[in-house]
Amino acid sequence: MKLIKPNSSDGYKRIGAPEIDDNPLLAHLRLPPETDDDAFISLGLRPDFDPSDRNLPTSLRRLRVDKLRGFFVPTQTAHRNALIGISSQVFSGYMHRNPLTPQGQRKLIGRPADHSYRPTISFIAGHSGMGKSTLIDRILASIGHQVYQHVDFRGTPFPEQQILWLRRNVPEYCTVKTLCSSFGDYADNVLGQQLYKGIFSYTRISDRSYFINEIRKIITNHHVGLLVFDEFQNLSLMGVGAEKIIAFLVTLRDELGLPIVIIGTYGALGLLEKNMSTARRLAEGGFYDLERPTSADDDGWQQLCRVAWPYQWVREPQEFSSDICEALYSVSQGITGIMLSVYAAAQISAMQNGSEKVDADLISEVFRSQMKPLHSAIETLRVGSMLKGSRFEDVYRNFHPTADTPAGTDLNPASPLVDSHESRSARPQLPDAAEAKRKKRKNKNVSRPKLTLAEIESAVGASDVAKLTSIFKLPL
Repeated sequence: MKLIKPNSSDGYKRIGAPEIDDNPLLAHLRLPPETDDDAFISLGLRPDFDPSDRNLPTSLRRLRVDKLRGFFVPTQTAHRNALIGISSQVFSGYMHRNPLTPQGQRKLIGRPADHSYRPTISFIAGHSGMGKSTLIDRILASIGHQVYQHVDFRGTPFPEQQILWLRRNVPEYCTVKTLCSSFGDYADNVLGQQLYKGIFSYTRISDRSYFINEIRKIITNHHVGLLVFDEFQNLSLMGVGAEKIIAFLVTLRDELGLPIVIIGTYGALGLLEKNMSTARRLAEGGFYDLERPTSADDDGWQQLCRVAWPYQWVREPQEFSSDICEALYSVSQGITGIMLSVYAAAQISAMQNGSEKVDADLISEVFRSQMKPLHSAIETLRVGSMLKGSRFEDVYRNFHPTADTPAGTDLNPASPLVDSHESRSARPQLPDAAEAKRKKRKNKNVSRPKLTLAEIESAVGASDVAKLTSIFKLPL
């Protein structure tokens, strides 16, 4: 918890804007970045590195390589825009909740105030491994400390605790009750007190209004500025139950008047698009797509690799080259987390085999021998680089031939999915009802043929929707 000292350099400041200078919830916070370059500097995270560490014993150098996990370079425009947009939304929310104004006082007691302010929902999307969670970590750290303890604001007693953000992962098969309970427990954890433990988990009440009112207590008592929901794609496992969670979030946004950030894969985006109001709010708050680079020639990819490459703890560091850049892309297909994992594993391998250098061949060999569980996923991205939506990713994964398929196996058998005309005519005729049951039972047990990679790629890339629908057996 950060104690704010009014006369210290990190205390309340004056910038010449009354809506900030006169607001105890804002006067101590860092302003949103002024420029794109400022955002880049605020977000960037590089590991501590000293070239002399290369002379350390191998046991220590292996530990140093693990520092690559603390590495983030905001090469995408979406990275910087997300920081500027989300931090600005936090400021806008607090401007309308100044507890020293009549408007802010009305908010504290749960009464509606200032209908001109429209809180927003923002969405950070991308493939797993693209750094979505790391990005929000950096954004939240850039805004300020998570918890502040106020004492006195410009001569006025203000003994309040302020929680800048609350962030939780959406669990699989969650309910409104379990989601709220996780926020209550988490609020206790960050405050170091037991104030809200059990108010959700120990009640048998299932009314949504009850949960809203209890969450309101946390938000207003501690001046929470932002709610963050990570792993939002887990709601796709809930079917119709997901709509209740989304409706609850919309209610939180409207009734509590604070911005919300949702983080997830592209599957989560499909859930939100079902609700027109949420989709519209999503566009207002910002949609930040952490797109995967489609080739090693991508400027952002090359910048990322150039920045990461000097962090070598092997004794014979190599110069960066186009072959290195291409090899890193080949084994990761632009997924940042995979690239860093292979890069770290290659360094450890070079230490163990005595070569003490990492080159393109070693990167490829380490991926081939040590990253076998990733081979299928990388091949899917390699062949289907035009795919982004989770629906197509799921289709591709389901129809992708497995590595265990023997060479020469016919992946597209010619045997029909239904009986031939001859077999139908040879079968004894059954009564209509019995025949219908037989067909239903047979169709339920039948398996569909697998397609070759070439056929899948051709189908997905085709503009003929009917052809794609027929091949993949998808509903129109």
